[in-house]
Amino acid sequence: MTHRFGTVALIGKPNVGKSTLVNAMVGQKVAIVSDKKQTTRRRLRGIATAPDHQIVFVDTPGVHEPHTRLGKAMVESARSALTDVDLVLYVANGAARPDEDEKRIAKMVADSGFGGGKGRLVLCLNKMDLLKPEHVLPNVEAYARLLGVTQDDTMLTTATKGHNLDKLVSMIVERLPEGPPAYPEDEFTDQSSRFMVAELVRERILLKTRQEVPHATGVVVESWEEDDSGRLRIAATIVVERSGQKAILIGEKGRFVHDVGTESRREIEETLGRPVHLDLYVKVREDWRENPTTLREMEYVE
Repeated sequence: MTHRFGTVALIGKPNVGKSTLVNAMVGQKVAIVSDKKQTTRRRLRGIATAPDHQIVFVDTPGVHEPHTRLGKAMVESARSALTDVDLVLYVANGAARPDEDEKRIAKMVADSGFGGGKGRLVLCLNKMDLLKPEHVLPNVEAYARLLGVTQDDTMLTTATKGHNLDKLVSMIVERLPEGPPAYPEDEFTDQSSRFMVAELVRERILLKTRQEVPHATGVVVESWEEDDSGRLRIAATIVVERSGQKAILIGEKGRFVHDVGTESRREIEETLGRPVHLDLYVKVREDWRENPTTLREMEYVE
């Protein structure tokens, strides 16, 4: 049996479903997801293994106009993901026509050597459930022209419902080079456990807050110890930029942060496969998104 192996970078605007696609194709939760833009803040690798192939998916932050040091690092993380990969999966919201942001991202992809017609670029028009029938052909043609790909390089999907994901994976596999797997079959991500814990706490905050709070929030795991009973004791700090944001996250009588901790702990225990005691604290670090030390502490930059 021919075995294929390769690395695939997902590129696109914020909130088009890249992380949801990666989680679905890997079959494990690799990246946190929410309806907030810029949920993904750094490159994440998800490894999908099958008898005849192994694919390393590189999830990237949505490409946007950055206004902070963190934002610039996110965009650079996406750009640098286009090096040393076998294939680019361009993900767009299929229910909308390409805009100026899409044109800039398409140029970035082309400048990195992944123009259409070379078998190294696949177009995924996600959120097909929101696409009106009369807009299917015009939207597909508009993106195909933008990227220089054909219908054979295009797949319409709904990642949240699993629609056409098997077909998308097949398209990817047939374009990858032959080669043996590079990772054990039970390995599904390159993330550290500490980073995954911080992200699961941040995901819960994203799902429960609005306005400026999600973008101004980061999480740092301060301590990680196993007690005599085998329970993992984790202390983490939720970092915000303003005192008003701190008040929101603590909530009346500490209820909000308590609920975040309880809900996060359940998923952390499921992810790590062991009992966990989680302590959460909320601290203000003004303009932390501009602070390189804090960004390294959160593993957003090297």
